[in-house]
Amino acid sequence: METISLKSNQEHIIEVLIKKNPELDETLLRTAVTFIAEAHKGQYRKSGMPYTEHPYEVAKILADLKLDISSVLAGLLHDVVEDTPHTLDEISTKFGKDTAFMVDAVTKISAVQKESKSEQKAETYRKLIAAMAKDPRVIMIKIADRLHNMRTLRYMKPEKRKIIAQETLDIYVPLTHRFGLYRFKSELEDLSFQYINPDEYKKIVDSLLVSKEDRENYIKAVIGPLQIKMALEDFDCLIQGRTKNIYSIYNKMINRDCQIDDIFDIFAIRIIVESIPECYLALGYVHNLWTPLQARFKDYIATPKPNLYQSIHTTVIGPDNKMVEVQIRTRDMDVTAEKGFAAHWAYKLETQRSGEELGWLERMAKLQSEISDSVEFLEFLHIDLKPQGMTVFTPKGDSIELPEGASVLDFAFAIHTELGLHCIGAKINEEVVGVDKIIQNGETVHILKSPKQEPSPEWLELVKTIKAKQELRRWMRTSIIQQAKSLGKEIWERELRLFKIQAQEIPSNEVICRYFGVSTMDDFFSRLGQGEMPLSDLERFIEEKTSATRQKNPYSLKLFLFPKDKKEAKDQLPILIGHGSNLLIHFASCCSPIPGEPIVGVLVPKRGINVHNTNCKSLENVPPEQLLAVEWNAESSDSFTTNLLINTDNRQGITIEVLTTLSKSNAFLERMSVSSVKYSGRIRLVFKAFRKEQVDALMRDIGKIPGVREVIKS
Repeated sequence: METISLKSNQEHIIEVLIKKNPELDETLLRTAVTFIAEAHKGQYRKSGMPYTEHPYEVAKILADLKLDISSVLAGLLHDVVEDTPHTLDEISTKFGKDTAFMVDAVTKISAVQKESKSEQKAETYRKLIAAMAKDPRVIMIKIADRLHNMRTLRYMKPEKRKIIAQETLDIYVPLTHRFGLYRFKSELEDLSFQYINPDEYKKIVDSLLVSKEDRENYIKAVIGPLQIKMALEDFDCLIQGRTKNIYSIYNKMINRDCQIDDIFDIFAIRIIVESIPECYLALGYVHNLWTPLQARFKDYIATPKPNLYQSIHTTVIGPDNKMVEVQIRTRDMDVTAEKGFAAHWAYKLETQRSGEELGWLERMAKLQSEISDSVEFLEFLHIDLKPQGMTVFTPKGDSIELPEGASVLDFAFAIHTELGLHCIGAKINEEVVGVDKIIQNGETVHILKSPKQEPSPEWLELVKTIKAKQELRRWMRTSIIQQAKSLGKEIWERELRLFKIQAQEIPSNEVICRYFGVSTMDDFFSRLGQGEMPLSDLERFIEEKTSATRQKNPYSLKLFLFPKDKKEAKDQLPILIGHGSNLLIHFASCCSPIPGEPIVGVLVPKRGINVHNTNCKSLENVPPEQLLAVEWNAESSDSFTTNLLINTDNRQGITIEVLTTLSKSNAFLERMSVSSVKYSGRIRLVFKAFRKEQVDALMRDIGKIPGVREVIKS
């Protein structure tokens, strides 16, 4: 009886798969279904059901997407190699190389997920992207696999449920958006939300149940007039109404800081027509019936999303003055909206693989091969998977897709890396703006550049896009190495001069490399420039390998910082410091040194040189061997940032007087904060200046303003 029941179940599965996609090879399906029934015999899921239930359901999802026979077979077989004694060679022989490749890719991804948790997620998605790049169908199998696992997640332990749900929301949901699988996206969002925040999930579900009748009546009140309008115009179309998914409603509540009763657009009306001209005709009829909100109109037919999604979205003031979202699309667009890329793969996989639609996948594959750090790659993946986006235009009219909140720098890097690296600002609507200016959707941006401009570490905080962050980090890594070599060589030559070593006495490169355990002199200079070698090690080496003895004072902190006379200071042979973009020279925030003040350098491993004022209290804890004589470069014309704290009386107009004084000093204000309590006030200024004398004069002038009690450089 059990054998008859098993065969009956297998026949049912084959029948369902063929019904979903009649193009599938029934003979291969029958072989695969029989094969996995035997392979997984005696294995059961957490629910108590036979294990074969899972591959059957995954295959149904893939067949419903009209994917080819190799994909459906891979869905049926995806756990065989991992959970049974059968091998990949067997699968390749029985079901073909394509199927074997996809099974192998899914198996390797699953294997990584079972490893240590620290980098397991990052490494999982590195492998996922690599496999997708070779065959995009792999992602469909993983999404189908995750979808069924989420549908049965209630059988897992509570702590495991939340971890899996969060991972689904973080990675799989954005992937479904990226590939246009909106039907799966909504279901995965709601399933994840149910386990991550069960209380809020239940509140929304209960509220929707209570309001179900009112909502359905209102949808009828919208659809009814639309149907009459279309009939009067003799316009053939399909009109549907649907409630938005629970997670999207929750996000509206969070973004608008309101309760569900305050949200009117929790459902959308969809109009489906035959052709693109009919989409715009239908739009005219809708706007003729109800007043549109121009700010909420989006034409994704004229400018499709990168995942192929096309539709017109318009929000109108419907019956009872409530906002209603209307989506208008063709039947083909509706299929693509439901099935994304998969709607095309069934008959044009090779074309799609080489087309623009998979450009994102190719970029990510290239990226994962370039970035060795899996955690860093996952960070980039998270950034690039964020669904919110906008379209910005070049002066020539070319469109560039950027995430919301992207800056001028992001736009510059999106066009060309060199343009980003040398960007000094942009012109938007005839207005010149800085590199940090946030771009708005639909704007036309003309980038301004200068060959003298170079990136600064702060740029990493300004950019949002994966390309900008990647290119900046690559440039900084290269620049740090170059600057470290240059700085290290300067420090080494300075030590040789301090010891008064003659050229013929300098130890050979081979001796230097062997002593310090490096392979080349470039490595030696690089480590030295990045602060990884104390100066005391250099002195010990020189004294051991030569007959020279350094003529210097006892190495006390006091004598180093405050030499007795100018000759003694000159004997320290200071390194010249500018306020430019050297990535290995950092100005300590504890004392904010400015040009003209006496300074000293502190060698910090893997960082370079921290520059302090000589009277900075934090130097008391610095070992003498980390100290390095430095001096301002008199030829440098770079600006520097300075902070002033101004304590005042609480007098009307005093802030304006301070700003007026600042502007007269030719300093450039970056930001300001003002606070007051009863009779006293406090003003904080952050500005750019060029020399110590300029700051000193400004402090004196501000101090003369009536009501100013104290001016402190902080």
